[in-house]
Amino acid sequence: MAFMTREIPIIPDPTEEDALALFKMVEEKFPSKTLGTDKWYIMTFSAMVGGNQPNFAPLLYQQLIKRPEYTTSEQRQGLMRRIRETMVKLTSIAGVCKPLDAIFDINAIQRPEDKDYSSSREGWQCDEANRKRGFGWQSRLYQHNQGKIDDALSSQKDFDWISKNISYGLYLSDHSILNDIETELTVLAGIMIQNLPRETSWHLRGTRRIGVSSEDTETIQQCIELIAKFCGLRLNKVPRVADIEHEV
Repeated sequence: MAFMTREIPIIPDPTEEDALALFKMVEEKFPSKTLGTDKWYIMTFSAMVGGNQPNFAPLLYQQLIKRPEYTTSEQRQGLMRRIRETMVKLTSIAGVCKPLDAIFDINAIQRPEDKDYSSSREGWQCDEANRKRGFGWQSRLYQHNQGKIDDALSSQKDFDWISKNISYGLYLSDHSILNDIETELTVLAGIMIQNLPRETSWHLRGTRRIGVSSEDTETIQQCIELIAKFCGLRLNKVPRVADIEHEV
């Protein structure tokens, strides 16, 4: 068949110079005036690693620790906790291998005094308190739409259990390191970069429901599109915030 003989175009890998230009563009475009100057890199790590470019995570880390707000080991350890939590949350969205690859690469270039040996989920229990915490966060994002999802998963109980106890209970409802907006930035970027229309619409809507304006959400999507282009990915299936605004 014709499609089996068609050559697949080889896209050149992006360079470090390309990555540095990307970081600059994303930071300048990101709505930092309303959301804060410490969130653009959370979204960037999530989309870049989820978009199959975890090898550039150490470069972004190196650029960040050059900044005056990270002059001490304590400050750099705090930054690493935020990056690590982004990768932990991304595990629930993109699988373990790509986030783990990024963590290994960052760990390899860290100064010994900057390594953080804390554990965010030591002693975690898959109990009723965990489920309630997860469902509480899930309810903020999904609101009245949750019922349809629960109905669909009533005959797929393994995924219902994973969603409530693990995806939301273990990963996404823990806001001790990344707050609610930072968590949703991680999720939206990690999902959208995979060109998934259904889940992207849910989390565009969820981003709006936790208080991010439609203008800022659109700008966030444009930032993710810049990262997708860098990764050689198409985002031709996902909706825009204007498409889901009537559901907010």
